[in-house]
Amino acid sequence: MGSCFAQEIRRALTSRQIACVPSYRNISFDPTQAIVDELPRQEHMNFYNTFTVRLQVEQMLGLWDQAHDDWWQVKKRAPWGPICFQDPYRRGIFAKSPQVLRKVIESINGEMRVGFDAATAFIFTFGMTEVFINKSSGKAAAQKPLYRGGGGMQETTLHVSGFQENYANVMATVDMVRQHKPDAPIILTVSPVALARTFQDMDVVTASTEGKSVLRAVLGQVCRERDNVHYLPSFELVTYGGLARSYREDLRHVKKSVVEEIVEQFFNAYFSPSQAPSRGN
Repeated sequence: MGSCFAQEIRRALTSRQIACVPSYRNISFDPTQAIVDELPRQEHMNFYNTFTVRLQVEQMLGLWDQAHDDWWQVKKRAPWGPICFQDPYRRGIFAKSPQVLRKVIESINGEMRVGFDAATAFIFTFGMTEVFINKSSGKAAAQKPLYRGGGGMQETTLHVSGFQENYANVMATVDMVRQHKPDAPIILTVSPVALARTFQDMDVVTASTEGKSVLRAVLGQVCRERDNVHYLPSFELVTYGGLARSYREDLRHVKKSVVEEIVEQFFNAYFSPSQAPSRGN
């Protein structure tokens, strides 16, 4: 679970015959009445920051119940017409009516819980510290305002989070997992994908570097304080390789070959020879 780099890790693990959950394609919805991120074309949901990851874990475990009227009504081109009801807490979830939206949310929660119960290890990837807080609930929204024609411009406010908040979120996430899966390894990593834009009054490279640095410090501290919680240095393996070697032409997203190298190092570090599948398997 995590940012778009989590999707890259998922693809690389899947190519090695490692089963990855949640199985988002099992989420039930009618495409004539709902849009669920990029399903079924792409099996992934992005949760970019520690706030949204924590919220998803709380929601799937039944520790937080989203109110039935906790949605945004927006105007957006959709198969059913121009009026949509949006889930503020997951990227790109739109429905024809509040009732349809509720059913989609329940299906997502259910599949996430199935994946949680089946998991034998957990990987969380965190990407940014800029978050948008939903004014009505106080919870972090899934995406920046107006993303894919959605709401958030009037409903949210920008919050630049610091070390203590992110530390509390990651610790809470780890502890929730531990209550249900006391022996499961937990892998934490910082996404090496740089910000495309910033909503602060500063250069985007500066904002991206500061945010990644905060997250890197947080994960280091959590790993020192919790047993069987490990740091995967994907951020370091990418950035220390240099722009030309590590990144695609946009200088943000990581080349497939570099992701494969990171996963290879992951297997070398955490899998015994009998567990680690070869690329040909």
